[in-house]
Amino acid sequence: MGMPPGMHGYPQQGHGAPAPPPGFPPAQPPPPQQPRPQLTPEEAAALAEEQHERMLEEKARKWQSLQSKRYGDKRKFGYVEAQKEDLPAEHLRKIIKDHGDMTSKKFRHDKRVYLGALKYVPHAVFKLLENMPMPWEQVRNVQVLYHITGAITFVNEVPKCIEPVFIAQWGTMWIMMRREKRDRRHFRRMRFPPFDDEEPPLDYGDNLLDVEPLEAVQMELDEEED
Repeated sequence: MGMPPGMHGYPQQGHGAPAPPPGFPPAQPPPPQQPRPQLTPEEAAALAEEQHERMLEEKARKWQSLQSKRYGDKRKFGYVEAQKEDLPAEHLRKIIKDHGDMTSKKFRHDKRVYLGALKYVPHAVFKLLENMPMPWEQVRNVQVLYHITGAITFVNEVPKCIEPVFIAQWGTMWIMMRREKRDRRHFRRMRFPPFDDEEPPLDYGDNLLDVEPLEAVQMELDEEED
């Protein structure tokens, strides 16, 4: 291929590739690409599953890192709350007892707090029902989160149980309740509403603290057959 007048260049090799400068070895052609091996359906499924597992592990690692930054002691995101020590139950009982009569004038400065807490009452009732003792439990002690003014109190726990155990426990309770209903002669029926509108609420420390709780419902099992 000839060059236009006034332009210098190197002679061309075959297929339009430029020739190397004088004194340099000719360029080597690229190595031929190796054909990719064909995977069987089982190998392809195993490879896809391995990639999926690797992706899930990476997502779990990122999620764990983000949660540790968000909820750890040394937070990088969100509000950093001070570490609080657990207080005895008598401390909370005294706060509730002191706030039994809210008509007192000493609470007039906290009215905004009490009104603002009203919107959280449904959640407080939900947490109370969520942590209600099951029939196979005689007593359940829970952690409680409370406001220092006594405006509202939350049960600060989430009960957890795997589904097969929970179904088995309630199945046992169903059998025992059928036996109780069959054998019992006298029922004590509860009066609703339990408290009159004008009746002051019962104090836990005075009326319920010293009462022995009823026995838990348990099935008597045979040592050999069961």
